[in-house]
Amino acid sequence: MVQIENSILARPLAGLQQANIVYEYLAEGGITRMTVIYFTPSGSQRIEPVRSARPVTLRLWHAYHGLLFFSGANIKVLQPIQDQHIPALTEGSDGGAYFARDPSRRAPHNLDTDGNRLAQGVGKYAPRVTYVLPSPGEPAASPAPPVANRIVFDQTSSHRVIYTYSAADNAYAYSTVLGALVDQDTGQPIKPVNVIVMQVAHHDAGFTDVNGAPAVDFDLQGTGPADVFTGGHHYMATWNLSNPELPLKIVGADGKVMRLPIGLTWFHLVDPGTAIAAT
Repeated sequence: MVQIENSILARPLAGLQQANIVYEYLAEGGITRMTVIYFTPSGSQRIEPVRSARPVTLRLWHAYHGLLFFSGANIKVLQPIQDQHIPALTEGSDGGAYFARDPSRRAPHNLDTDGNRLAQGVGKYAPRVTYVLPSPGEPAASPAPPVANRIVFDQTSSHRVIYTYSAADNAYAYSTVLGALVDQDTGQPIKPVNVIVMQVAHHDAGFTDVNGAPAVDFDLQGTGPADVFTGGHHYMATWNLSNPELPLKIVGADGKVMRLPIGLTWFHLVDPGTAIAAT
């Protein structure tokens, strides 16, 4: 579980296409941050830029467990990591074995890791994971879902997300008003197979970040509405985190846990009532 920045200065991002799950959410000032989950990390491709943990990071760790890789945090986040015995690694852990600085980028947007370093840390520190994720498959075809080849929504006041479906890739190319969100490792737009937009309210976390901006936390508990996009189609669903110690579930209109195709799954946390244009 790696914390990744998504400001303009952080781009191009690297290493996200090889992830299993990405949660993207408001950090501050309209900028989003990502919690990126790799179930079986490997390889020497860079993953960057690694940045600080946020309150929602702790909620996601409790849902998925594993090992957290991050670069600092407010004491209001660091203290729970310590108190809750969350296994976590930062730049100085084990003499800097798990991170490096990319000389082609400017600090603080240049801290990187890679799959092999993640695997090394997981092998040494990660607790045993006992939950079983839903097996891959296809969502229920009845009732017939509407087509969704292009998706547009405002995740924050300054981050408009645009997805374009490619049947050849069976995936959605991620772009913003500034252009494609490129993965430096592939040189291509990041292409999730499944895009899930979750309506989740956020609130003031009660402290400020290093720039003095109010930190936010999310009401990521219980259930709420979700829109699922996969295979060029749009499905109405419900997100379910009723048990905070088990992975979040997506429940279809039939009341069953939705099975989704294997591949990168990207969750966007948006404000309740956010308009989504899907055509």
